[in-house]
Amino acid sequence: MRDAWRLWRRDWDVQTAVAGLFIFLPALAMAMFIPDMPAPPGTSEAVPGSVTMTAYEQGLTQWMLSYGGWQVAAQAVVLFGQFAIVALYLAGDRPPTGKALMAAARRYPLLLLAGLIIAVPIAAALLLAQALPLLMVAFFVIVFWVLARTIALAPTLLAEAPVGALKAITRSLHLTRGNTLALAASVMTVILAMTIATWPFEQIDAWMVAHAPNPIARALVDAMAAAITGLGGIAMSLVQVAAYRRLRTR
Repeated sequence: MRDAWRLWRRDWDVQTAVAGLFIFLPALAMAMFIPDMPAPPGTSEAVPGSVTMTAYEQGLTQWMLSYGGWQVAAQAVVLFGQFAIVALYLAGDRPPTGKALMAAARRYPLLLLAGLIIAVPIAAALLLAQALPLLMVAFFVIVFWVLARTIALAPTLLAEAPVGALKAITRSLHLTRGNTLALAASVMTVILAMTIATWPFEQIDAWMVAHAPNPIARALVDAMAAAITGLGGIAMSLVQVAAYRRLRTR
């Protein structure tokens, strides 16, 4: 974390510019223009074929048709923004911002492919946890284990090009071996801090949507939440860079 902090203090202006374009703006757009997904009914009402369950399924289908594509697109841009910040440090010897963005764009499809590969065991664990709620704690342990063990994935794709998606995953697993707890703690710190910081603004936004839909006030509240998301994205990227630099000699 100290290494990441030093990078922030040295290059905060460039990092903020990249995050502002690729993380802050998509996060703000999602908050302002994409409503929350319909909440599933309670356990007692989640009966297949019931009126409540049918209404939920119809609402979820309509949400996916209307907003699902935009949600995925915005999240993809945010992911690219984090990848681009990593590229500022690992796509060559301190490349100019434009060159780093181009390098990130060329390698980005491999990052998406690697993400899909990693998502398979996580999705399987989630299905199992939903079937057996007592395993939900184990599911979160698995998620943070995966995040810790793949923290060097994006740096590897950039610093060790032309390595492929699968090779980058195995390389990250090799680099992070024996450091899972420390890396998981770093990831959890960033995620927890971002979650706690954005929660009040998300609650205010939800209240305003229901009771006081003032677009200017909502924009200010959502901008604060998006700014925190942007800072969290920078932090996560810098943690990846710092971790890779410490581990790459292995």
